[in-house]
Amino acid sequence: PLIIASAATSGFFCCFVIAPFEAIRVRTVAQPDYADNIFGVASRMIQEEGLPSLFSAVPVWFLKEVPYNVMKFLVFDTSTEYLLQTFPVAREDIRLSLLVSLIGGTLGGIAAAIVSNPADVVVSELKKTKTDMSPVEAANILIQRGGPSAFAKGMQLRMVFYSLLVSLQFLLYDAIRIALGVGTDDMKLYLNVLGAALSETST
Repeated sequence: PLIIASAATSGFFCCFVIAPFEAIRVRTVAQPDYADNIFGVASRMIQEEGLPSLFSAVPVWFLKEVPYNVMKFLVFDTSTEYLLQTFPVAREDIRLSLLVSLIGGTLGGIAAAIVSNPADVVVSELKKTKTDMSPVEAANILIQRGGPSAFAKGMQLRMVFYSLLVSLQFLLYDAIRIALGVGTDDMKLYLNVLGAALSETST
């Protein structure tokens, strides 16, 4: 529960940081002649649509980042725990431990891509041109255009991209953890103590 809560909280706050950059990126890709560079794209969007337009997709980002983060950590934690229990020697062998992290990260990235893809598609539809439509209207347009399968557009590419990204993230995380001499049991003990302390504080 602590991992899920932490992942959801971090995803929530990330939305406010990511949304403006993604809005600019999508407009740059959808309209290459919109401005000379990303700074020009940002300036024109603010002038023509207002600063809030950069954050208009935040509600959709909630539906993307929160499930993305939760699934990424949940699948990674579950799969690596299963692999470590199945192959106990991996706890003592650095190379096997890193391989387990790589596998867990790959699975986590694939799962995260699947659950977040529909919101990704809606964000792209919202930000590719200047529009006042809401996320719900954008979703309805997608359904009218291609049916439910429209929300799976680009999923294969995102599965490859996110599996590579997440696996490298966790591989780097475990490499640093091992270099510092911190074991997986140490991390779990710390999280258990932290969870118990938070529970006592709330009561």
